[in-house]
Amino acid sequence: MIIHFSDTHLGYQAYDRVNSEGINAREQDVYDAFERVIDRILELRPEVAIHSGDFFHRPSPSNRALTFGLEQLRRLSNAGIPLVLIAGNHETPKTIYNSPILRALRSLDGVVPFFGDRHEQFAIGNIVVHGVPHINDNRLLLSALENMETVPDKFNILLLHTSLGKRFLMEEYGEQVFPAEFEAKLGQFQYIALGHWHNYQPIDVHPCAWYAGSVERLSDTEIGTEKGFLQLDIQPDLSCTVRFEAIATRPWLRLDMNNCHELAVAEIETQLEQFKQENVTENAILSLTFNDIRTEQTLELGNLRLKQMFPDAFQIIPRRKTWNDRAFVQGIEASQFDSLDKIFADYLRSKYTEDEALSARLVEKAGHYFQSKEQ
Repeated sequence: MIIHFSDTHLGYQAYDRVNSEGINAREQDVYDAFERVIDRILELRPEVAIHSGDFFHRPSPSNRALTFGLEQLRRLSNAGIPLVLIAGNHETPKTIYNSPILRALRSLDGVVPFFGDRHEQFAIGNIVVHGVPHINDNRLLLSALENMETVPDKFNILLLHTSLGKRFLMEEYGEQVFPAEFEAKLGQFQYIALGHWHNYQPIDVHPCAWYAGSVERLSDTEIGTEKGFLQLDIQPDLSCTVRFEAIATRPWLRLDMNNCHELAVAEIETQLEQFKQENVTENAILSLTFNDIRTEQTLELGNLRLKQMFPDAFQIIPRRKTWNDRAFVQGIEASQFDSLDKIFADYLRSKYTEDEALSARLVEKAGHYFQSKEQ
């Protein structure tokens, strides 16, 4: 058996939340996911584990990320389970003046990092693991791909951290598309172990090529996809079967609401309550998108109100795409909503429709406030 995992991004941080130990809570989520994978590798005891890039989130990870990574890999080393990994675009230095961080992993027995500007390989039993790490210099990359050769009568694995086709690009700095002229050469390998794309899936350019995906969700584009690792079983004819095993991660949920301008705020809140009843939102990240919402509605559905509705959520990420951003709003020029005082005045009038005198007084007071702030 072979275990393939990828894109662990140790050291990743997001949102201004810390746990009881003062560690960024999302950073800890990534550590927890990584440790769960290591736990399963120790239980399954494969012949070799492979990691297809972005072990760390940055070329110069924090002391905590580096220490944690070394401690977890030492568990594999002590158990005699070899790990082969390649550098991804996140941990590859941008210049030649910085030393590759994966060099530090060489201090552990059985851990084999590939981070240079060339093709490398590691053999164990009937398995040969080849690796072409992320290489910034395109000339050196093409040379590495030209020089890679499989070993006859062995199960050859190729580790790559790239986009096999533009559809797997992630709009990140330094990411690369695999050169099309070398795609035919991939057919020499029995398995292509891919990293960079964060959702696990096979691809159609090779009979057995898989993205393992990341071990934790790092964006809402990964909502709905499980996280974990791949298990490979080698058959006598040197083919392989692949199955995915999921691990526990923090839930991330999404709700897209359309035509909000046609609804009353109370109706929008009813839909939010229904979403809450149908999903476990406790400790979850929530991506809430309000399409075509009126600007005055956003004042009532502000971040504080959303937090009141989902008090147990880990993080709420609201996106408000306003109806007033259109060129015309029900025949009225959108330029009528071009200042904050006008937006707030419209809101007050809509809020107190039954008491025009009160709304007029409030609009007048608000106008004085905005004028004083401008001065």
